[in-house]
Amino acid sequence: MKIKYFLQLIILFLFVFFAHSAKCDNSEASEAEAWANDKGAEILEILADKNLNRKYLKLDEILYNDIDLDHAARYVVGRYWRTMTEEQKEKYVPLFKRYTAALYKAFPLDIKTGSIGFKIEKTLPNKDFFDVFCSIKLSSSNNQTDSTGRINVIFSLTKKDSKIMVRDLKIAESSLLATYRERFYKMIHQDSDDEIDWFLEDLESLTQDKEAENQLKSETFD
Repeated sequence: MKIKYFLQLIILFLFVFFAHSAKCDNSEASEAEAWANDKGAEILEILADKNLNRKYLKLDEILYNDIDLDHAARYVVGRYWRTMTEEQKEKYVPLFKRYTAALYKAFPLDIKTGSIGFKIEKTLPNKDFFDVFCSIKLSSSNNQTDSTGRINVIFSLTKKDSKIMVRDLKIAESSLLATYRERFYKMIHQDSDDEIDWFLEDLESLTQDKEAENQLKSETFD
């Protein structure tokens, strides 16, 4: 599944997941529910903001604070993480975060409540915290179900130092992190003997291009 599709689902995730909490019995799930409700109110307020630059700034804060990007950065380069020097790691991790932030800004952030049908099916413990199983149904502006249909999604949550964070998003057998890894492996493999250095240069170039596009868009709507 293409990474662009996953990124669109992340935007949906920001809108619908935190706006609806799972009804759970155990104390850990109740803690996650309270966190989701608080975060939901915050995100809904952000998405209602008409100022695009202010919206980007606030969503970036959520991206960096509530999604486990440090784990994601290591996971998506897989075995290559072990071959990186400390200098390369110090360059790569913040670059990966910039790249992720630049990508989500390429998609519309004006999702309307009536265009989304959302239902939490169940929550199950995982090795890190728990998984939330849900279904999302997208509708067109005339309230007719479009060709997208219903999508089954799993949000994998983790808990680090008493802080709940999003670790992965899965659709069927595909995950956001696995899709990133496939793309990054291709980028690294096609490089020369100095594959990591070339990869970092390529990633920096891609990130700068996306950031420039986003800056132009933000100036247009300023």
